[in-house]
Amino acid sequence: GALGVDSFGRVTFVEGGHVEAIAPGQSIELRSGESVVVSSSCVIRHLPPRGFLCPGFVDTHTHAPQFSFAGTGYDLQLLEWLETYTFPSEAKFKDLKYAARICHKAVGRTLRHGTTSCLYFATVHTDAAVQLGRIASSLGQRAFVGKVNMDRNAPNFYRESTSESLAETERFVTCMLADAKREGVPEGFAEDGTCSIYASLGPPAQPVITPRFVPTCSSELMKGLGAIAARHNLLVTSHVSENLAEVEWVRSLHPTEDSYATCYDTPGLLTSRTILAHGIYLREDERRLLKQRGTSISHCPMSNSMLRSGMLNVRRLLDEGVSVSLGTDVSGGASPSMLTAIREAIKVSNLLSLIEAESNGSSWKPLSSTEAFFLATAAGARTLGVDSLTGDFSVDSLFDALIIDPDASGSPIDLTDEDDATAAFGKWLTLGDDRNISEVFVQGRAVLS
Repeated sequence: GALGVDSFGRVTFVEGGHVEAIAPGQSIELRSGESVVVSSSCVIRHLPPRGFLCPGFVDTHTHAPQFSFAGTGYDLQLLEWLETYTFPSEAKFKDLKYAARICHKAVGRTLRHGTTSCLYFATVHTDAAVQLGRIASSLGQRAFVGKVNMDRNAPNFYRESTSESLAETERFVTCMLADAKREGVPEGFAEDGTCSIYASLGPPAQPVITPRFVPTCSSELMKGLGAIAARHNLLVTSHVSENLAEVEWVRSLHPTEDSYATCYDTPGLLTSRTILAHGIYLREDERRLLKQRGTSISHCPMSNSMLRSGMLNVRRLLDEGVSVSLGTDVSGGASPSMLTAIREAIKVSNLLSLIEAESNGSSWKPLSSTEAFFLATAAGARTLGVDSLTGDFSVDSLFDALIIDPDASGSPIDLTDEDDATAAFGKWLTLGDDRNISEVFVQGRAVLS
């Protein structure tokens, strides 16, 4: 087969059946009758003997600062975990040198695992959040970055005033949008690793409005954030209904609100540009409201299990018309790999099919591997709202892709002579890891090999 990408990083054609040799200056005859001339400057990539192309993964929920303590702290559930591990760790991002070191590792690790687009929570520190976006762009990843907002129910050392939080969010958005216009400048990193000026390998990062969750954000702050999001037409991300104690806490904080979901809807934060993580305990009326608003849920199955939060019934959300994508949610989730998120989503769905029944008494149909893969690619891409970012290889789509080599050195996959392309893909989806990713492309540009 053959796939062409233009200088803007968009797919121009994709066809199976091509076995002819291709070289710069030659032409390819397509089945449509069109003749495509391969420019003399074209770079031609040949796949490994049993390799294949895969769309890049889209992680719609993770926390860059939490990579510093990933793999630890699973003795507590959500609310105690935040107080004991998360807030003290995130407070360290006041030091830009420290923040740069952690963010380099976070972005590098997610890229190594094939995540070409990633929605990151940063911290309350504006400069560290801007720096995260610059680091991601400099390494080639398409990043969506949120400066976290918290003006209540957080430690004194890690809490903003309402006015400060809103003012800093305005500054954050202004800085990020200015970077997007400049698209980087070629001076690179400072010697201490901080990134005030940078050369971009990937697209400029985009700002995201990010109230941490309802318990840490006052109504006044939420209203102000809704206004900022509307004024700039920005993505919004937060958490919802992750943990039963959290749900009860929200009910006690907002007794006049109809539900957890309306705490976001009232200040204008529940829109078609909103991605909410978890959603395990959403009621039927809340799920209906999410569908009406076009709001999507980022399913984080590993985090939900490791923090003992619960199991999200993804099939029910999909059947009810709610958009769902996948997130790794480091460090609630221990792995930055979207392949792991796919497998965890399938496991949770399998278990739910055994213990929950539909209203008619029949078992829920578990997610297939194809459906879980879709959540990790095309579904995530659609929620981000980037023109031509489709999570597939349709013509005119942005070429975000992975070259997968099932026979790579140290590969955990064993292929037999009888295995066809479908079998190779299935084994990689179930058994593969970063060793099988030989090259990563973002918008047509090789960013990791």
